[in-house]
Amino acid sequence: MKTPQQKHITCADSKETLLDFLKETKEKSEFVLKEIKFESQNQWDFSEGALSHTSKGFFQVIGVENLADRSDQKLMLYQPQSALTGLIITRQHNELYVLLQARVEPGNTGVIQFGPTIQSTPANYLRLHGGKATAYIEYFTSFVPGCNLITHSMQHDLGSKYFQKSKTHHYLITEDFIETQENMIWASLRAIKGVLEEDNFLNADLRSLLAVFDWDGFLMERKVNSNQIKIDTLKNSSLGTYKMIPLDQLNNWRKSESGITPKKPSLPAIGFFHFSATNREVKAWSQPLYKIQNQGLVQLAYRKTEEKIEFLIKRGHEWGISTEFALYPSYMYSPENPNSDKPITNGRLKRRIIQCDEGGRFFQNDSEYQLIEIDDFDLTPGFTWANSDTLIFYLKQSNYCTFQLRCAASIALDILQPKAFGD
Repeated sequence: MKTPQQKHITCADSKETLLDFLKETKEKSEFVLKEIKFESQNQWDFSEGALSHTSKGFFQVIGVENLADRSDQKLMLYQPQSALTGLIITRQHNELYVLLQARVEPGNTGVIQFGPTIQSTPANYLRLHGGKATAYIEYFTSFVPGCNLITHSMQHDLGSKYFQKSKTHHYLITEDFIETQENMIWASLRAIKGVLEEDNFLNADLRSLLAVFDWDGFLMERKVNSNQIKIDTLKNSSLGTYKMIPLDQLNNWRKSESGITPKKPSLPAIGFFHFSATNREVKAWSQPLYKIQNQGLVQLAYRKTEEKIEFLIKRGHEWGISTEFALYPSYMYSPENPNSDKPITNGRLKRRIIQCDEGGRFFQNDSEYQLIEIDDFDLTPGFTWANSDTLIFYLKQSNYCTFQLRCAASIALDILQPKAFGD
């Protein structure tokens, strides 16, 4: 483990160091997780048609209905306050380092994963939980000498699970290493590259932040002429299509001693869990988690032409997406939102990872992400080919690319950002 002369600074320049740090942090956390009955906790209750925290912060569980077909309903999470996610970056000895957090979450597959420098809802950083202050929050909410904002954007959250939620992605650059607080480590891009294909090792928010930032552009290794890239203007035309409804108006769910239970086992449920860990802002708490039985599948296909590499992406929409459309990976199946598309079976599987959704809201909700090389594809309506520069440009736009496309792009970073993540 590399330790610069500054006091209390922890750095990783290799995959092995990140592996060791995550293991050590998990052991120190002394986490305990158990599923509980709804009545054994007093922090959440059913009121005014929703399942809510007594502070009215964090998130709510609600019903959503399709106004074109009132029998078409979903159980969804509602959190209109934008979550704050961000990375602090520093350049030292011609190497970029990113400040990461080894983060224990009740719903994580494996309990602990690396997350971004900050991953916090307003309820957390405003300390509605009554616990410790969110580490490094002052860097993202006020001016700190020696630290500057590089860029930021607003990004869609999971459109089949959250109703109309976005999160901000912030990127800051500091002149020097900042002292590492508990669970934090500075990781070089070389070390991060070594763990991009590890299952459930980097959390979904970190993968999204890694995919959205133009690392090669920041290193001034590439200039993209964005005038040559066509981008459609987004409109908020989908907001009137769906309506929030009280939970007791849902036809396929009922309140139960465990939380919210579906009448069909293939539908999502809400269970209650008690979690304790020594290295979180609050040492112990109880909360609901969204549960679903089956695993999702996300495929991002690409092809090589004589001049460039092109990625197959699709224009589509989900209930929770606030714009009229968003860009999706080549194929996406999520058990809570099945579709009639068919997965790609005629390509060459290059990479695959298992990645769970956010562990603070979802219980071990895994999806398999695949990067597939194909020779060609019969383009049907909605599909298009995007070269690397175009996809990078799309990823940087606010509320243009879905969470799944951003996560899928994170396992193709050596193709999209070869100077920063290539050999």
